[in-house]
Amino acid sequence: MSPARGPVVPRRRLGAELRTLREQAGLTIEDAATGLECSVSKVSRLETGQGIPKGRDVRDLLDRYEVTDQAQRERLMRWVRDGQRQGWWHDYSDVLAVGPDDPLVPDNLSRYVALEQDASEVRSFETALVHGLLQTEHYARAVLSTTSTADREVTDRLVELRMRRQNRLYVDDDPLIVHMVLDEAVLHRPIGGAPVMRAQLTRLLADAQRPNITIQVLPFSIGAHRAMDGPFMVLAFSDSDDNDLVYVESHLGQLYLEKEHDVQVYNLVFDALVDRSLSAEQSVAFISNLLLDR
Repeated sequence: MSPARGPVVPRRRLGAELRTLREQAGLTIEDAATGLECSVSKVSRLETGQGIPKGRDVRDLLDRYEVTDQAQRERLMRWVRDGQRQGWWHDYSDVLAVGPDDPLVPDNLSRYVALEQDASEVRSFETALVHGLLQTEHYARAVLSTTSTADREVTDRLVELRMRRQNRLYVDDDPLIVHMVLDEAVLHRPIGGAPVMRAQLTRLLADAQRPNITIQVLPFSIGAHRAMDGPFMVLAFSDSDDNDLVYVESHLGQLYLEKEHDVQVYNLVFDALVDRSLSAEQSVAFISNLLLDR
């Protein structure tokens, strides 16, 4: 695993394997929880790759599921150890765990950051804002100052976190691949004022020249389209053992869709958006013309 990556992939692998083993043993989550003498939610969190796995819990579950193959047990225990590591974003736990006093910031943001850092590709459709991975510092500050009720110090930390997330775009070894479809409205909305928007558009043009970044504009002229319901992201993972997932954000929380059918539907919608958008080259020209008019 690349040093830039975190513990999410091994946690997801561990969880998927534990769920398969439980089902093969003919047990429900309630049965597993009873055998472990813990809550159902604890077993559920293990199987969904959330939280930090504990070796004793996993060993007890393997015993409960009558897993005797030593190589298999060792593989799962290795995932436990890898899943116990702290990602760099742990340094921002003070702002990632947003409290109820700031309802405008999504809860459990740390899970998304961890998934993003372990992903090999992000495919995103944006209707209102430039995606956080492509935002300038001043644009990000203008957005976060509006979408959070936090004080200046917390906002500064959130901006710093957002900028640090972007490092994966620019590393030489295994950079994150991003494919962004931006509704034309994103480019017209004056976030932070004219100077901030000029700098943001300039940044998009620079990023569009990188081989791992594709930016396409969905123009107003196409009218209605397949994604009128709103923005979404598809996070893809390079290893065949790791299922891709869809991330949808709202004011009331975050939605993670991991079923193969759900991911396939959103991939089809994204492909339809790509087909109806300006090409990458046309999009660069479009953004360049907007920049000249500002």
